[in-house]
Amino acid sequence: MLFLFLHSSSVFYTCILSIILISNAIYTKVLEIIKSYNTKLYLLEMKELTHDYISEHQFAQLIGRSRLYQHLPKSEKQNIPLLNFNDTHINTIARDYYEDKNFCRQENGRINLWGVYNLFTQANKSSYINTFLDRNLNVFEFTKGIQKMLNANSDYCWF
Repeated sequence: MLFLFLHSSSVFYTCILSIILISNAIYTKVLEIIKSYNTKLYLLEMKELTHDYISEHQFAQLIGRSRLYQHLPKSEKQNIPLLNFNDTHINTIARDYYEDKNFCRQENGRINLWGVYNLFTQANKSSYINTFLDRNLNVFEFTKGIQKMLNANSDYCWF
């Protein structure tokens, strides 16, 4: 009986030690990520989104292609950048293009990529927590890809 108690205590302490070591490793990794984050670069990239515009026609094509993207065969999707948004998100983006107080289109129908980025991030607010961060990262990369495409420097031309 004493042996079982000592053995189970040993297992318990080993588990606690493992948890502490894992927690320490996670803490160290989080600090590493935070220290490597380049705030100035990120803000500069965000500011650059305000300089490029798409027309209403281009926005409509983006929305239509975004809807088609969900139904493409896997073989075709592999050649196109990832878009991690579903029809519900795309509907919200299309509605807010006309109705959002802060990021809707201009009177001439044009919208800058900062507005597009924000329409996507607002639509993402309805996502579950387990997909929220991935989708936010995806929309930033997606919007930057559209910006590159506008400057004839990207494979985002499918959209």
